[in-house]
Amino acid sequence: MRLLDTVAFVWLPCWLAAPAFAVLDSSGPSSAIGQPCLVTANHLDPGTRKFESDCDAQTFCSGSTNGTCVPRQCRREEYPFGYRMGQTPPALCPAGTFCPDEGDTCRPLAAVGQPCQFNRDDQCEPPNTLELTDYHNFNGSICLRSLCTYANASETQPCVFEVSTYADVDAAGVGYTNTITRDNCQTARFFCNTATNMCESLRTVGQPCQYHRDCRSYNCLQNVCANAPEEPFDVVLWQYATTTLAIVLAMASTCAMLTLMHRRHRLKHYQEIRDYCDEQMR
Repeated sequence: MRLLDTVAFVWLPCWLAAPAFAVLDSSGPSSAIGQPCLVTANHLDPGTRKFESDCDAQTFCSGSTNGTCVPRQCRREEYPFGYRMGQTPPALCPAGTFCPDEGDTCRPLAAVGQPCQFNRDDQCEPPNTLELTDYHNFNGSICLRSLCTYANASETQPCVFEVSTYADVDAAGVGYTNTITRDNCQTARFFCNTATNMCESLRTVGQPCQYHRDCRSYNCLQNVCANAPEEPFDVVLWQYATTTLAIVLAMASTCAMLTLMHRRHRLKHYQEIRDYCDEQMR
């Protein structure tokens, strides 16, 4: 199984983006306020894993029976989706709390073993140590299979992993899927081998891999760990020498060609003047 599989999708029609722009263009209160809804309709989009409900980006459903869409009471992002410039979004939650996907109210961080929403590591209470902190978790805590846990499993220890596949469309309008793995191994040092369910040391550039998570560079290309995309490219000495020589030769060739063309032009002009003078002397 490879990390990135590209398949041919149909071109994305412009009208598919219309609902999103319609929300962004709304300058007044959400038009969904007061509309009937059901909490049981809340779900994640199977392709993008985006939270969806009967309400829009500015409202949430107030109840499982006879519910209505009401304004959201909190937000998780600094710049939340669905609000235009000039509109006032709900407040961010204070430290020690989180805003759920529904945006209904701030809740206290969940302890290890308590439920959490998909890919919401920020809903979990972090451990007391900073040794487990990494870019790919929340201060050492991680939400796996809808339960909070710590990313603290060490090498050769059993591990828990979660595989998620996302569908998206690139700039050319072609669809592709991206498979991401997450686990409870110490993020910066180990990864969970999905075949053995054991933590192993992160692999270096050139070693075989199955997912980005297997590589220290977090970049698995054609089942081989590659350099990280943000890593600067090292130019070796012979490449500098070859490039410099090519530039010098190109400049020398250009100068030589211009000199020859100038001499040829002068010779032609001299020949014309000489013929004119000979003709006048006769």
